[in-house]
Amino acid sequence: MPECLPKDLEEFRSDLLDFLVEKRGLSSIELRKACLARGIYKIPQPIKYGGSDAGPLKLAISYETVALAGISKISDVIGPGPGILSGANAVIEANYLSPMLRGEKIGSFAFTEADPSNPTVATWTGDNLKITGKKSYVSSGHNSDFMSVVLNVKQGDNSLPSGPAVVVVDAAVPGVLIGDPFVSLDGSAHSEVTFKDVLVSPNDVVGTIGEGIPRAIGGILKERLEQAAIATGMALYAMTLVKEHLSIPHRSGGTLGDLEGVRLRYGEMRINTFATRATLYRAARILEAAPDSINEVTSAKVFCTEMASSVIDSAVQLEGGKALIEGQPLEAMYRKIRSMRLAGGATDILRLSVSKGDLEFDAGIL
Repeated sequence: MPECLPKDLEEFRSDLLDFLVEKRGLSSIELRKACLARGIYKIPQPIKYGGSDAGPLKLAISYETVALAGISKISDVIGPGPGILSGANAVIEANYLSPMLRGEKIGSFAFTEADPSNPTVATWTGDNLKITGKKSYVSSGHNSDFMSVVLNVKQGDNSLPSGPAVVVVDAAVPGVLIGDPFVSLDGSAHSEVTFKDVLVSPNDVVGTIGEGIPRAIGGILKERLEQAAIATGMALYAMTLVKEHLSIPHRSGGTLGDLEGVRLRYGEMRINTFATRATLYRAARILEAAPDSINEVTSAKVFCTEMASSVIDSAVQLEGGKALIEGQPLEAMYRKIRSMRLAGGATDILRLSVSKGDLEFDAGIL
C-alpha cells in the first residue's frame, strides 16, 4: 500500500513531487531538459542507457506523482523505456532503440486493426519480408520515425518461420502511407497507417517470428499499469483542487465545505480515491513479483480509470462552471480521463478479458 513503501521509495516520491511542483510552469522543452538533467526522464530505461531500470512499483509511483503534480503531458517528465524493443538485436538497437532512448528518434506502436478485410501480414519474398495491410489508431504515427508493427508472417516455404511477430518499420521506407492525423477528445493525435508492399529485412524482426503476441502483451501490461497510475495521480490532484475550492468563503456565509450535501459528495470522492490508490499499489507489487500478472494489472487499469473518472466528474460538479473553461486543470483532466477508459483496451472489453482469464485459464487472484 502507499503507506508501506521502503524508505528509499518514500524519499524518491517526496523529492520527485517537490521538484515537479517547482517546475510545473516550465514549457515542454524546458521541463524535459530539467528532467533529463535530474535523471527523471530516464527512469524506465535500463542502467546501460543511463536509466534506473525501475520496476513496476517505482514506475507506478513515478507516473502517479507526475499526475499528482498537475503535469498533463507525462512524456515531458518520464521518457520512453525499451518497451516492446527490449532485447532486440544489435541492428534494431543501433538504428532505433538507442536513438529513441536518447530522445533523437520517436517510435510508435501499431497494433489496432479496425478493418478486418485488410489485416497486416508479411510474406517471404526471397530473403526479405513484404508487409501489406492497415493499422488504425497509431498514436503519434504522423510524428514517428519508426513504428513497431504487430503482424502475422504467413506460412510459405516450410523451411521459413511463420506466425505472430513484431517488426520495426522505418516510417521513411517506400510503401508506408501515413494518413492525416486525427485528434481525440484528450488532444492526442493518431493516424491510420497503410503498408503497401513494404520490404523489410529479417533483421527488423524484434526477437523471433512466433513470439509477437507475448511481446505485444508485455508492452500492453506496462501501458495499463502506467494508465492506472496516471489516473490515480489525476484523482489525487483533483482532490487537492476541490479541497482548496471548498475552503474559499461562500455566499452562504461560511465555506462551501460547511454544507452537509457537499461533505457527503466530498467524502465519497475521498473513499474512491483511497480505494484507487490501494488497487494501484497492490497491482504494482503483484506485477513486480509475477511479470505475467495480466488479470491483476487489467483489473487495476479498469478500476483506477473508472474511479478517477468518477472523482474528477464530482470535482467538476463541485467547482461549477469555472471548471469547464478551456485551460482549467479540471477541464483538461475531464477530457483526458474519459479517453483513458478506451485507450489500452476499452473498459468493457477488459472486463471480458478478466472473466476469460479466470474462467478459461484459472488466471488471477482476488
